[in-house]
Amino acid sequence: MRKLISLFTLTIVLAACNTGFDKDDRTIARVYNEYLYASDIESLVPKGTPPSDSLSIMQNYVNTWVKNQLLLRQAERNLNDDQKDFSNQLEDYKNSLIIYKYETELVKQNLDTLVDASEIEDYYFDNAGNFRLNQHIVKLVYARVNEESDFLKKIKKLVWSKNEADRDSLEYYCMRYAEDYDVIDREWITFDEMQRRVPIPVVNPVTFLGRQSNIEFHDEPDWYFAQILDYGLIDSISPLSLEKENIRSVLLNKRKKRLIKKMQDELYEQAVKENGFEYY
Repeated sequence: MRKLISLFTLTIVLAACNTGFDKDDRTIARVYNEYLYASDIESLVPKGTPPSDSLSIMQNYVNTWVKNQLLLRQAERNLNDDQKDFSNQLEDYKNSLIIYKYETELVKQNLDTLVDASEIEDYYFDNAGNFRLNQHIVKLVYARVNEESDFLKKIKKLVWSKNEADRDSLEYYCMRYAEDYDVIDREWITFDEMQRRVPIPVVNPVTFLGRQSNIEFHDEPDWYFAQILDYGLIDSISPLSLEKENIRSVLLNKRKKRLIKKMQDELYEQAVKENGFEYY
């Protein structure tokens, strides 16, 4: 019966959410001397949420509120005053939040977010040993062609061509006659991703990549052709192109720290001039 009443009450509250609450705030739940009112959950449900989902959201919130109030009451009754005194921690937490908010606004307004390519390259080459691959990576050209295609040999020849000028011809034929293709010569993909596109069985990737440049694999009804243009092995130096965004983030973080440190130093120096603090 209580659950039915709760659902009925929540339904009324849900309707009130769409029209605004009356001055007489409806009581939703009570735990001993603590009360939950309709106004407490007024903004809980996002606009446009279906009624059934809205009821579920509100009911879950009310049930959680009741359980938390019961736990809080039990804790209040069983802890002594010293154990319940968090004034120092709360003050420290408040101060930390205020400082963090100020530093965030300072950075937002003053941080130069433009990072030159030369700065990224300098950092990369100065710290190249810190950039290690955790996966095998490749650059490649590949195509998947139906075994009945009249252009099977033509596409194979273009995939295996060392002449970059043939890439335009490859695209022309593949767009019309291939089941799938891609020219991945300006970015890196993982070896696992390559195998998802060209599902050739490989026992030892290191040996395979060291010996294989052109790939031909038949899996009815398709032929797979690929040319590995470049590769990198696990634990080797990661290419700059893969690390650019990481380095950019590192450099911006260093700038942010310098900006905050400069602000702190200036505040300290100003306070020294004004005799703004003393040690006792």
